[in-house]
Amino acid sequence: MFKARDGSHPAAGTVLGAIGGFLFLAAGAVAHTRRPANRVGLLMVLVGVGFFAEDLQVSRTPAISTAGLLLVRASSGFAAHLLLAFPSGRLTSRVQRLLVAAAYVTAFGLPATAALFYDTRGLPDSVPNLLLVADNLPLAQAVSHIEETIGAAIAVGVLVVLVRRWVTASRPLRRVLAPVFVTGLVGAAATVAGGVVGSTGHPLYSTFLWVYWVAFCLLPLAFLAGVLRVRLGRTAVGDLLGRLHEPLSAADLQRLLARSLGDPSLRIGYWRPESGTFIDGDGQPLRLPENDSRCAVWPVERDGRRVAALFHDPALREDPHHLDAVAAAAGLALDNQRLAAEVNAQLTEVRASRVRIVAAADAERRRLERDLHDGAQQRLVVARLSLRLAQERLDGIADEQITALLARSADGLDRAMEELRALARGIHPAILTEAGLVPALRALTEQTPLDVRLTATAVPRLAPAVEATCYFVVAEALTNALKYAHADQVRIDVEHADGRLRVEVTDNGIGGADITAGTAGTAGTAGTAGTAGTAGTAGTAGTAGTAGTAGTAGTAGSAGTGLLGLRDRLSALDGTLTVHSPAGHGTTVRALLPTDDPR
Repeated sequence: MFKARDGSHPAAGTVLGAIGGFLFLAAGAVAHTRRPANRVGLLMVLVGVGFFAEDLQVSRTPAISTAGLLLVRASSGFAAHLLLAFPSGRLTSRVQRLLVAAAYVTAFGLPATAALFYDTRGLPDSVPNLLLVADNLPLAQAVSHIEETIGAAIAVGVLVVLVRRWVTASRPLRRVLAPVFVTGLVGAAATVAGGVVGSTGHPLYSTFLWVYWVAFCLLPLAFLAGVLRVRLGRTAVGDLLGRLHEPLSAADLQRLLARSLGDPSLRIGYWRPESGTFIDGDGQPLRLPENDSRCAVWPVERDGRRVAALFHDPALREDPHHLDAVAAAAGLALDNQRLAAEVNAQLTEVRASRVRIVAAADAERRRLERDLHDGAQQRLVVARLSLRLAQERLDGIADEQITALLARSADGLDRAMEELRALARGIHPAILTEAGLVPALRALTEQTPLDVRLTATAVPRLAPAVEATCYFVVAEALTNALKYAHADQVRIDVEHADGRLRVEVTDNGIGGADITAGTAGTAGTAGTAGTAGTAGTAGTAGTAGTAGTAGTAGTAGSAGTGLLGLRDRLSALDGTLTVHSPAGHGTTVRALLPTDDPR
C-alpha cells in the first residue's frame, strides 16, 4: 500500500510482492485452521505480515517510517524458519536452530543497529528517523553490508539443510517436500546470487530480485499444493474400500494399504493379546521400533479392541485424518487377517515345539550311546580281558571243565559286547556325529547282508536333527527290505541341492507296505492272515502256507508304523516322507528335508 502510493518502486514488483504477501496470509490461515498444532501455518502468516511490514519504511508518518526501518528484513527471518521447520513445524536439529537464531538476529538486530546511524532527512521527501543517534552514513552502510553478507551465508546454510533433507528423505516425505523444496531452492539461490552481486546497480541484481519475488509467490502456492494433495489423497480411501471386498492375503492387504497411503515401507503388525506382542501375517514376531526416527506406529482398533498397528513413514503423521480413514476402512480386513496370523503363530509354535522334541530325543539318543560306550561297554571289555588273562594263567593247570567254562564265559562276553555295540549303533551311531551322513550310510550298508548300491553327491555337514532323521529313514527302509519285503537288491540315492536334502531308498521286494494304515494292501485275501497282519506278529501269521504270504504282508504293514513315526519326525522339520509300494513291484521310500540350518 505504501509502495503503491509512494511510486518509487516498479509497479510489477509491487503487485507481485503484494500477491505473494496475501498468498502467505491466506495459505497460512488455511493451514493453521486445518492443523492448529502445526506451526507451519502460523509461520506462513508471519512471513506475510513481515513482508508487508517491510513497506512501512516508505510511509510519510515518522513513527511508522521509523518502525519500517527496524522491519526492513522481517520476512527473511520468518521465511528461513518456515523452510527449515516444514512440514512438521518443528526444528529437529541444533544446526537448524542456530540458523534460525542467526536469521532472526540478522533480520531484526542488524537493521536496528544501522537505523541508529542512518539520517533520512537528506533523502527526497524525507521523513525524520526517530531513532537517529548520530549521522554516520559509512557506518550504516557497513552494517547493511554485513547484514547482506550474513544473510547470504544463512541462505547457503538453509540450502544445504534442504538438500540434505531431500537426499535422506523417504518417498512419502519427498512428495510433501517437493513443491516447497523446489521453490525454496530457487529463492535461496536467488538470494545467494543477489548477495554475491551485492549492489542494486549491477545489471543482474534486478534479475535475481525478480527470481526471488516469483519464488516468494510460489512458496505459499507450493504449500497449498501439499494441502490439496492431502485432500485428493482421500480418493485413495474410496479405491481401498472397493478392493477390500476381494479376498486378500496378508501380503496383498499390506501392499494395498501401502499403495493407499503412498508408503512402500509400510508394514502391518497384528496384535496378539496372549503374548502382548505384534506378529506379521506369517505369525512371526514383530518388534516395536525404539528410538527409530524412520518409523512411526499408528494403532488400529475395532469395537474397542486393539487389532493391529501400521508401521509407517513418519511423514504420514502430517495427515492423521488420512491415516485414520485408511485404518478404519481396513479394520474388518485387518481383524480377519489377525485371526489368520494368530493361527499361523500357533502353528509356528507347534512346529517349534516338535523340533525341540526331536532335538531333545536326538540329544538323549547321543547321551545313551555315549553312556553305553563309555560305561557298560568298557566294563565288559575289562571283564573280557580279565577272563582271557585268567585263561592264560590257568592254561595247563585247571581241569578241562574249568577251562571250558572260562571259554564259554569269554565267548558270552564277546557276544554281549557285539550286541551292545549294535544296540548303541541303533540308538545313535557314533560315526554319524563324528564323520557325517554319507560315511554313516556307507557303514550302514556294509553291515547289511544285501546287495546295496549307494549313490551320494557331495553332502556338507548338516544340522544334527537333519542328519539323524535321514539316517534313520535309510536304516528303517533297509530293515524293512531285509526282514519283510524279501528283497535282495537295494538302491540308495542321496542328493543335496538348493537347500534341500533328498534321500531315496528303492528295493525289489514284494511291496504292499502301507504307511498310513500300517497294514498290507494284499493282506485281506485270507481272514486269518489279515488278523495276523493287523497284530503285527510275524511268527503267528506265518503258521499257514497261504497265510504265510499274507502274514508277511501284514508284518510289512506293521513295519509301516515305523515309517509312520519317521514321517511325523520329518514333518516336525518341515520335511516330507512318501512311500510307494505297489504289491509285487518293490518299495520306494523317499524323504525330502530342507537344510537351511547347516552346521
